[in-house]
Amino acid sequence: MLDLTERTLTEEIAVSPDGRRRAYAAGMALHHRTADGSAPPPTLLVVDTATHEVVEREPLAAPGCPVHVAADGRVLIGLAPTDAGGAPLDGRLTVLAADGLAPQAGAPVGQVPITIRTTPDGARAFVAGLRSGTVHVVDLADGSVITVLDVDPGDPDTTQGAHGIACLP
Repeated sequence: MLDLTERTLTEEIAVSPDGRRRAYAAGMALHHRTADGSAPPPTLLVVDTATHEVVEREPLAAPGCPVHVAADGRVLIGLAPTDAGGAPLDGRLTVLAADGLAPQAGAPVGQVPITIRTTPDGARAFVAGLRSGTVHVVDLADGSVITVLDVDPGDPDTTQGAHGIACLP
């Protein structure tokens, strides 16, 4: 998705399954710069799908990429922080309430979270880390990491580890 008003690129889009007519996109600040060369602030954009307007901007603690909306409407975002030199640090899953986007939970996840999925009942999240080659399984009730699956770390000099995941009911 591209925010034409702010001229910012967003990557992952998630649509609420609960009839609220909202789409969510994390303003991905890792891959582009503003006119002055700085990175835009990390932001979650909330789009009204009826009007196609950005109706809310929620600041994020670090650049976000994957966004997922659980069946109950909670919004999950994978944050991808970097060090001063741009090298990836361990990521973080942030869980926001369906109403008001208040933070509900958070959990450490692998480097460069790339995909998030939840179980149909919304009890667990699965977060694939592109750079770390892991899938973190997170209990969404308390934000605890249940287990970490080592999937495919790929080449440590690239970001080509674990990619997409799916949850089959």
